[in-house]
Amino acid sequence: MSLVEKQISEEKKKKKSRLKIIAAAVLGCILLIAAGSGLGFLYLRFQGEKNLKTQVPAVSKEKDEAENTSGSSEKEEQEGLYITYEGKQYQYNSDVINILCLGIDKDIPIEEKRDTGSEGLADAVILASIDTKEDKLNFLAVPRETIVSVKLIDTAGNFVRTENEQITLQYAYGQTAEKSCELMTDAVSNLLFQLPIQRYCAINFQALPALNDAIGGVDLVSIETVHWWNGSFYEGQQLHLEGQSALDYVRQRDETIPKSSMGRLERQKQYITCYLEQAKEAVGKDLTLPVKLFQSLTENMCTNVTAADITYLVPELLNMDVNMDNISMVPGETITGGEHEEYHVDTESLKQLVVQMFYTEVPAKEPIPEEEGNTQTSQEQPDPQRNPSSTEEETTVEGSQTEDIN
Repeated sequence: MSLVEKQISEEKKKKKSRLKIIAAAVLGCILLIAAGSGLGFLYLRFQGEKNLKTQVPAVSKEKDEAENTSGSSEKEEQEGLYITYEGKQYQYNSDVINILCLGIDKDIPIEEKRDTGSEGLADAVILASIDTKEDKLNFLAVPRETIVSVKLIDTAGNFVRTENEQITLQYAYGQTAEKSCELMTDAVSNLLFQLPIQRYCAINFQALPALNDAIGGVDLVSIETVHWWNGSFYEGQQLHLEGQSALDYVRQRDETIPKSSMGRLERQKQYITCYLEQAKEAVGKDLTLPVKLFQSLTENMCTNVTAADITYLVPELLNMDVNMDNISMVPGETITGGEHEEYHVDTESLKQLVVQMFYTEVPAKEPIPEEEGNTQTSQEQPDPQRNPSSTEEETTVEGSQTEDIN
């Protein structure tokens, strides 16, 4: 066995061990609740909340204007903690938890490479956004053909360069499933103006039948007609999806029809909505269901979600409603005619959407109150160290600079 094969084998063992620990921890929490002791559960919930919520430093009202435009402020904006839109500053909503959900087109365990050496492609890219204060669950879908700056990595794991490519390709450049997920997380965060993304979860499409059947299948009405080589479904058709039919509904498309991947994305959005609503009912009837799901996904999932995360998130999610209005898509336009379809983002519209979904406006500075009986502000009061004859001239120059900047 080569050194690379040994490393891959060790990574698999570590991953299986982590998933078993998570499943055991979740089961332990359920048993604690059932036994009437909630201390362990409450501790894990506390740890999960602490680990997941991004801490945003408050904007100090005492900061000078020069400090607000200094390198430290620029760094915070680069990290996605603050964003400027239409002349106003917004800060990241620390009550929002973002989890990147990826559907990988592999028919083998997620840690195994294809014969080509590739980790596969990310055919579904959806950001789940959980607002724990407002009890809202929103999704932002990223079309797989979205053109972004993709990091090219060689077979030794070294960065080579960046190229404008479809975002689905970024997953293929990881040396392991974990590295692929990290690359995808960076790509989506950069697309969304350095938005903080706390966790990721990637599953093979082959895992979907098990997830689907664990809640008794999914009922929905087909929103379009699609034919493929060995099957079809029709617009308006009532479907009860089980096993392979669930995978077909979210995966198949007619490649002879331009922009067919956009129709598939709409079906994926619909399926997520229906699945989550029916999963809530199933979990209400069987509290051990999350453990069963984890066990069924061992070979087909890569995630950095922890037991503490799950203990905090599951009760929160059970209180949230989901419908198609909660699912948005990165705004843009599909360009056809080339070798492959390309989805070009409308940057201004995307920035507006990101601000609405993930940020809150930073309150404007309050004016300094005037002293009683004094009609002059501190800026209008003459400086005794300054030449009085130059005061008016300097004030005029400063005013003109402000107008130029604005």
